[in-house]
Amino acid sequence: MLVANTLLAQGDSLWKAWNNTALPDSSRLQAIQTLAWKTVFEKPDSGMKLADAQLAFALKVKDGRARYEAYTTMAVGSSMKSDYKASLEYLEQCLAVAQELDDPKRVANAYRNMSNVHKNTGDLPQALAMCQKALVINEQLGNKTGLADTYNTIGNLYTEQDEWGKALENYERSRALYEELNDQKGKAQATQNLGATHLEMGERTKAVEEFLQSLDLYRTLGRRLETGMAYNNLGRAYSQMGRPLEAHASLDSARAIFTVLGSKRQLARTHYYTGELLRDQGRMREAIAACNEGLSIAKTSDLLQQQKECSECLMLAFEASGDLASAFRAQKAFVSISDSLENMNNNKEVMRLELQHAFQQQQIADSLVQAREQFAKDLSYQQELSRGKEQRNWILFSALGVLLLAGGLFGRLRYIRRSRALIQKEKDRSDDLLHNILPKEVAAELKAKGSAEARAFANATVLFTDFKGFTQLAEQLSAADLVAEIDHCFKGLDAIVEHHRIEKIKTIGDAYMAAAGLPDPNASSAKDMVFAALEMQEFIQRRRTDRLSAGLPAFEMRVGIHSGPVIAGIVGVKKFAYDIWGDTVNTAARMESSGEIGRINISATTYAQVKEFAGFRFEPRGMVGAKNKGDMEMYFVSRA
Repeated sequence: MLVANTLLAQGDSLWKAWNNTALPDSSRLQAIQTLAWKTVFEKPDSGMKLADAQLAFALKVKDGRARYEAYTTMAVGSSMKSDYKASLEYLEQCLAVAQELDDPKRVANAYRNMSNVHKNTGDLPQALAMCQKALVINEQLGNKTGLADTYNTIGNLYTEQDEWGKALENYERSRALYEELNDQKGKAQATQNLGATHLEMGERTKAVEEFLQSLDLYRTLGRRLETGMAYNNLGRAYSQMGRPLEAHASLDSARAIFTVLGSKRQLARTHYYTGELLRDQGRMREAIAACNEGLSIAKTSDLLQQQKECSECLMLAFEASGDLASAFRAQKAFVSISDSLENMNNNKEVMRLELQHAFQQQQIADSLVQAREQFAKDLSYQQELSRGKEQRNWILFSALGVLLLAGGLFGRLRYIRRSRALIQKEKDRSDDLLHNILPKEVAAELKAKGSAEARAFANATVLFTDFKGFTQLAEQLSAADLVAEIDHCFKGLDAIVEHHRIEKIKTIGDAYMAAAGLPDPNASSAKDMVFAALEMQEFIQRRRTDRLSAGLPAFEMRVGIHSGPVIAGIVGVKKFAYDIWGDTVNTAARMESSGEIGRINISATTYAQVKEFAGFRFEPRGMVGAKNKGDMEMYFVSRA
């Protein structure tokens, strides 16, 4: 109560100072800036209105620093309301003002704030690029506060990528600098982040201690948003420690704060944590309701990371309640959003490389123009010289000029050659990255036209694979070893499909999907797909033999193939990936699930296209029941 009364008194004093026209402009601006900054964390809309008044007055009296602070406050307010587009626009204004003022400290701060917003939108490559710019400037300035803030932000980026060791290292650097500077707000932030990292690493008791420390600091400072975040983290920690009463109390406190503040991102996370807690308690109906509420908030605010979390929560809750149809729909949404986040980061890197390529091309063009202009000036000079001096001198100077020009042009030529080599290297790199996402034909169309049209293919052949005992294997291997083994297997499958000119579509967990007959119908056929499937099974079986002989667990695999019409293309704005759709895809998946371990199961349609080929041997299975398809004629295929 004492803290609240003190803050209220300070607010009244600042408001009076702002309205006192007898005070110097700088004093009034300082008052409204402090008032706006304090208010935006309690009531974002009110804080932004005050910042707007500050901006108008700063423009009137031509105070650049006040303009910068006003834009920063409005960026924070927009971010708290999860309006990240507006937040980035305000921060672009901050950056422009800081550069206009030639103030490197504020430039670095703008970059770091932009990094936070890019992180919240899931754009990790751009977030890291902004952080690196801020770090370089702060190191040059010896700015400890800026370095502490930047280390903290870099820790957040590593957290998003589940690299807990690197996150911990950067958070500890940050907290040490904040303690050296006696910066209580920074210390609270770094301590909360350390708690979150220790929680992910399984050190729950230590995490709770750090969350409580940060909660006390934030309460003392009157920082409501961060107080709510500390409650959220405490709720998570108590839930994992099997203390549901304390967990619910903490999450209820967080929900009340975020509802008042209108912080959609944090509110969606609170519902997600609540849903997880209720599911652990066996209260599935309530868990589904909580996660649905979080998903609705995340969709309204276009928060992909929170959509992913809440979709996963729903999937698990529906599965535990026995509603498998709803669990499957939630799983599809979860996979789709996960792909969107991954593809968005890949696409941003592609665009960055393309822009860099265009910039370097423009540099070369500018250099050539400058060389031509210099040559014209030198020639004109020599002509003028020839009119006023004797022929002998003209020849001497002309020769000298030609030598100098030749030397300059030779140097320019070497520069151009080096630049072209660098550009070609970057272009090749960007093309390789783009071709990892899209087929070459589709990538070429996208680069030429800016878009790629979806196409219908009358006869494509689709393959699905799935590993047996993935869950059991996951229990026997560490996370790193499991990922390494999946990576090794998928790389082997990648090499096989590339050899047969088959298009890899995507991986879904431990499943692999590929298609023949597209995007170039003449490149591959059903026969190529069956050959590829045989080589895939042989590769996995060899790998299994090698691992078992070494005493290591290994995968076995089912393969299913079906042929028919599909639609293929790039659909949507955020999910930038080549995919295929149609009943043929669903039927191919049923061929896989209806098959047997170590075998290749094909449909009657695919059999009709490859039965005349002497290299295959077929084993009729008759009519076999397939989920949601009824009885279908199927065949096992092997080498003749």
